[in-house]
Amino acid sequence: MAENRVVLRAENVRREFVSGDTTVEVLKGCSLEVLAGEFVAVVGRSGSGKSTLANVLSGLDRPTSGTVTLMDRDLSALSEAEAAAMRAREIGFVLQKDNLIPSLTIEENVAAPLVMGGTKLSEALGRAREMLAEVGLSHRAGQWPGQVSGGEAQRAAVARACVVQPAIVFADEPTGALDEENGRQVQELLRKLVSTTGAAGLIITHDRDLAAGADTVITIADGRLAGTERKA
Repeated sequence: MAENRVVLRAENVRREFVSGDTTVEVLKGCSLEVLAGEFVAVVGRSGSGKSTLANVLSGLDRPTSGTVTLMDRDLSALSEAEAAAMRAREIGFVLQKDNLIPSLTIEENVAAPLVMGGTKLSEALGRAREMLAEVGLSHRAGQWPGQVSGGEAQRAAVARACVVQPAIVFADEPTGALDEENGRQVQELLRKLVSTTGAAGLIITHDRDLAAGADTVITIADGRLAGTERKA
């Protein structure tokens, strides 16, 4: 992927929710760009709109107005099936909870996105083992999610998000359920994988310490992007 290529662009994105006669505007004209190889943190307090922004940017939700472009494609112009296929191909997700499937081994969990995308099982498992080696979990490959620690499960979730070599990885409060040490390890893994694969990374967090490791820190407040800080 070419350096400095714009992977994700949002232009004047607004998101309203209607309940009865009441309309609540959660996003109020947000615009941003994320480049290949760039690690971006969006920080804000609870209720600031950061999770809604993540859902809209990743195509899980559609903006009320404005556009979101991923790899030069307008997500709003895609059908639900096309959007789902693009998410599976171009986006990796890491959430606060690991969401590993308990009936699959760790390596099978990591291989799952590849298998669902049509990769042969043997090849998918081989690539899963490579990713587990990257996150230091080769020794856990054949174990069940219930047999590993919370930190190890979240590292496996990072491996699962990156195994398809997506254009961008979204991480929504990925260290929120972890202690400080495990949180630091997950942060470093995300940063390393974004750097080495050329993917973009976008992390949603209220934790300024976690955001400090990003190339760009964007602050959201009351549904507006209130400031952008880029490292030299």
